[in-house]
Amino acid sequence: MRAASSVDKDEIAGGFGLLFRGGKVALDKDDEFRPWRLDSGGFQPADGKDWLSIAYDHLWTGPSVGVYPLVLHAEEFDVYWGCVDWDTGPAESMIHARNVRMALKQLGLVGWVERSRSKGFHLWVFFTDAIPAVDARRGLIGVCDLVEAPTTEVNPKQVELSGRGWGNGVRLPYGHLRKPGGYNEMTNPEATISILPVTQFVPEALETRITHDAWKAATALWKRPERPAAPLGVPNPRSGPLDGMAALIRRQGPRPEPNKPEGDRSKALFNLACAMARQQYSETAAIYELKAADTDWGGKFKSRLDGDHQLIVLVKRAYQEVYGV
Repeated sequence: MRAASSVDKDEIAGGFGLLFRGGKVALDKDDEFRPWRLDSGGFQPADGKDWLSIAYDHLWTGPSVGVYPLVLHAEEFDVYWGCVDWDTGPAESMIHARNVRMALKQLGLVGWVERSRSKGFHLWVFFTDAIPAVDARRGLIGVCDLVEAPTTEVNPKQVELSGRGWGNGVRLPYGHLRKPGGYNEMTNPEATISILPVTQFVPEALETRITHDAWKAATALWKRPERPAAPLGVPNPRSGPLDGMAALIRRQGPRPEPNKPEGDRSKALFNLACAMARQQYSETAAIYELKAADTDWGGKFKSRLDGDHQLIVLVKRAYQEVYGV
């Protein structure tokens, strides 16, 4: 990755910046991923001349950065790229990435596989121009479903924003200050994790970007989530205000973790659902409580098209685990 000569660094960084354009820049430093605040009080856009300079530093000197993908164009949120993240262990994650990449290839589309910094893989797609975020997300979900790859972490996670939020950001590959040894670099999954230098990746990725019309082959695979079956029910369901462990989890919210200072919201929501199941609250009460907790804890699912569906599935999974049915 770091073998590029001084002659081509500007060109490579420029191409890298075009590929990973987005809404805002995130600083990725000391295991902390946070918006890049400017001295003026605003936040750094992931586009324009300053962004290309930041892309250069990301590749060659540091600091490493990430991008919040959503860009507001004419009252519609668009993206220049999409990314699926699998963290189910190196072997299983690579299988998912390889399968989705091959499915895209069958559609005449190109996906790029990155070995992530921990225990999984990312798959990226890049578009010639910004396309609606909803189309990017639906296309990736459709292709993943085709090969039965998990869709828990499909970016963009949001297709619209409200208030001051920017949605979820993603760390970019090839960060100069990141862990060496093939992590955060594009790979050839058919060659048992063969590293692809950034000097090769950038021109090839620019050449094979996907048009909106071509991407329709992927979005056509998306199916609207089916409404889950009726709640399982619990013996002698209770109602009323939360108490006991469920009340404690609801009050504390996500617990801070070393790599997630703001806590893991999905884990906290699942723990809340399990606690409510053990205390014999009805599934209907749990779904209502989780929707309120999700909003209070930052709205992980609130702005997603399938947010309600995902919360219902989470509650059903928790109740199945507790009651063994």
